[in-house]
Amino acid sequence: MDSKLQNTPLNKQAGRTYGGESAEVRLARQRRQFMDAGLELFGTVGYRATTVRMLCKQAGLTDRYFYKTFADTEDLLAAVYTESLDQIQTEVITAINAAASGVIEAGLEAFFTAFENARMARVCWLEVMGVSPRIDSLYTGRIQQFADLLVGLGKAILPGWPLGEEETRITGIALIGAISQSALHWLLEDYRSSRATLISANGRLIRSLINTLPKEV
Repeated sequence: MDSKLQNTPLNKQAGRTYGGESAEVRLARQRRQFMDAGLELFGTVGYRATTVRMLCKQAGLTDRYFYKTFADTEDLLAAVYTESLDQIQTEVITAINAAASGVIEAGLEAFFTAFENARMARVCWLEVMGVSPRIDSLYTGRIQQFADLLVGLGKAILPGWPLGEEETRITGIALIGAISQSALHWLLEDYRSSRATLISANGRLIRSLINTLPKEV
């Protein structure tokens, strides 16, 4: 029975090509359209005010296609948030690795440049807050990833890192919290301060911490 069902014309239609697109390409394109719509609407009118109908209108697709890819709007929010932070993290790491000197400033330059995308910034720093335990867990995990990245940079600058594991973890989170809060304030002030000021202030904060650490354990 199962083998016969797999060979029915109805089942074969799933892999058909329409308009020169395979089923896989078509699904990927539709997903991309909803991801772009999510970033636009979550980053402007806000996650809680956005409905599936609004997303479909923005994407130019019907709800049938939405539910082929995402369970609900929260599922889309998680995907948009993850993709946005992946992009920011990649740009920061690339900048750090390419810097011959001034790696702290290079990383901050990449971070605050990416943060100038106000829609992305709003999604990552405002719209994910307090949505659900799932999104809270996702947010906490990504903060820890950025903290680990920052601590790794500090260890590269200061060989023989003197802090224990637990204090190192809390130090990284504290620094990321300070940087994130200054970035959020920048967004809410409509980027009134210059990017150079944000880089200088946060760079001084990181270097001050490194300079106060004991050089021997």
